[in-house]
Parts: sequence; structure tokens; C-alpha cells
Amino acid sequence: MSPGKKTVLIFIFLLFAVMALLYFQTASTEKIIYEETFEDISGIGGDFLRCENSALYLDTQDSAQTGEGVWNKNLSLHPGKISWRWNGQDTDNFSLWLKVSFSDHKSIYYVAAGSRNPQSEGEFYRDEENRRRFSPSTIISGIPMGPVERDLAADYTRYCGPAENIRVVKVSAGLGDNSTEHMNLLSISGLKVYSQ
Repeated sequence: MSPGKKTVLIFIFLLFAVMALLYFQTASTEKIIYEETFEDISGIGGDFLRCENSALYLDTQDSAQTGEGVWNKNLSLHPGKISWRWNGQDTDNFSLWLKVSFSDHKSIYYVAAGSRNPQSEGEFYRDEENRRRFSPSTIISGIPMGPVERDLAADYTRYCGPAENIRVVKVSAGLGDNSTEHMNLLSISGLKVYSQ
């Protein structure tokens, strides 16, 4: 191969390498619009939830003890993709879910595989004419433990209707241990929302 062809090939290879590097840098740094570190305990309700190492934990200390808790965070974001990681050890008769609430009073529960469904069936609210209305929640169950990624706009469109002019107004997590024979060590971490 001639030296001129080698130079052209090296130049093309370097150009593609630089373009790929720039693409991955912008893709990884500009997309995250919200990231939860689980350091603020003000949104926690329940005696057994703990924040540690950027994760939300439920540990009822021993297998004969049961309990649950809920974490809430008010937001105002356009629905993009959402990701998180949840884990469970020694699980039986437990609750583990993540709820996303939208500005139109609709909500979607993401429920871990093996978990009991949440108790809430929806939200009562007052419309513009002060009439009492009920908006049922959508429950998506059977989501495996480990890393999870969902497209909020696509899930909203599929289960609730067109995702125009809506915002994510709250994210909640529920962790519960209802077994007196298992430890049910549960955690949620790495919660992130990405732009469209």
C-alpha cells in the first residue's frame, strides 16, 4: 500500500474516532436532567427506610419484624427516559415499586417481579369546575430485579393517552416487608431521568 493511501486511511480512522468520542461525551453528559442521590431524608415516611451510599434501603433488622416505607420527591420535568436499579435479598411477601405521577393526575407504578402490587388504586382530585374526579393508576408489574430503563413518554402514551403537555410532578418509591420468615433486604439506587 502506498504511503499516500496509508495517510488517507489513518486520517479517516482518526476522524471517525474523534466523532465517536464527541458523540459519546455529549450523549452521556447532556441527557441527564434529574439524578437522585437519596441523601435527603425529608421525603421519607416509615421507620425502616434508610439512605446510605446513594441508595434507599429497607431493612427491618430481623426476619420476625415487618414494616414498610415510602419515599417521595416533587419534580417538574418533561417525561423522558427513566432508569434505576433495584435489588432484593431473601425476598418473600414484599413490596417494591416506583411510582411516577404526572401533571394531569395520572400515574404509573413500576412493580418489581415477585412484589405485591401497591395499595393505591389512583388519585381523587378536583377539576376546574370543582367537581370531584378519580384518576386510576396504571400498574406495570413483573419488572425484573437489577437495572431498569423505561421510556416515560412511551409508557404514558400506551397506558394513559397522548403525552402532550404533561410533566412529571412526583416520583415515589415504596419498599415493604410483610414476611415474618424472610429478611426482605430491599434497595433502590441510580434513579435518573433523561431528556427526550
